[in-house]
Amino acid sequence: MKQGLSIIEGGLLIEAGSIGADHEPAEWHIDLRRPNLVEPIEAEAWRALLTRIRWPEPIYADPDYLLTAAVHQSGGRDLVFAFAWSGSGERARLRGVIPLAMPHGLWGNGRVQAWYPPGPVLAPTIEPGFLDEVEAALRAAIKAVHPRSTLIMVPSPAAPAPKQAALLAQPVPAEVVPARDRVSIRLVGPWARDGVEIERITEPRSIRDAVEAYLSFDAQVSGNPIVADPSASSMVRVVTRRFAQRRQTSVDFARKDGVIVAAALRLGAGPGSIVWRQAEARAA
Repeated sequence: MKQGLSIIEGGLLIEAGSIGADHEPAEWHIDLRRPNLVEPIEAEAWRALLTRIRWPEPIYADPDYLLTAAVHQSGGRDLVFAFAWSGSGERARLRGVIPLAMPHGLWGNGRVQAWYPPGPVLAPTIEPGFLDEVEAALRAAIKAVHPRSTLIMVPSPAAPAPKQAALLAQPVPAEVVPARDRVSIRLVGPWARDGVEIERITEPRSIRDAVEAYLSFDAQVSGNPIVADPSASSMVRVVTRRFAQRRQTSVDFARKDGVIVAAALRLGAGPGSIVWRQAEARAA
């Protein structure tokens, strides 16, 4: 197997050359990218991979989610994203994307470990049938950069992410959402109280103010408000903004007598959307 490695450091491309035997028919290439240096074409290939392999939790594995988490919730770790490609030139195809925490230059423990942001623990996105090849290429590439380091990929890439609890009793059909994004549909929990009016905000230009209203409400009713953690609040603001650019964000408010009693942030669109954050006032 022929393998190569390129690393983006401070905007400079450093070629590490070829690794391994040249007689193998499959050619593999590993690109390591800092979170803020992933190119749009790479993000596009990343999403195409998620679609092609029908990844069970595409929202939490989406570039807009994971790259933002790597910037705002790294916990001080040195993070890179490994892009594993098979083939070359026009035949190159992305087979996996693995977030990695690199060892510190001075007090690192020599382990390069798969990284996951706070929240649902996701396995690295690797195309089924190519796990062994991707891992072998990645191990060889890591050895070229950190000869004494070991790669730890846990849990197994085949492990599915935990299911997210649904907020709505049934999906909201697109045709029932009028121009002002006001809906009236049977919901569960605090959303089902008598006299509650539901508002769904989906227009990208309105998402920012809606998210701020959500954060303000969450601060009033939550015992652990998001705004108390600057990294978490930045994560919420940036993720919702990025998803909104693709019309993949909505904010729901439940009001009774004009007062907000519950709110939710959704990521994704249609049946595949998830409730990412939710808050509710205690029942009187």
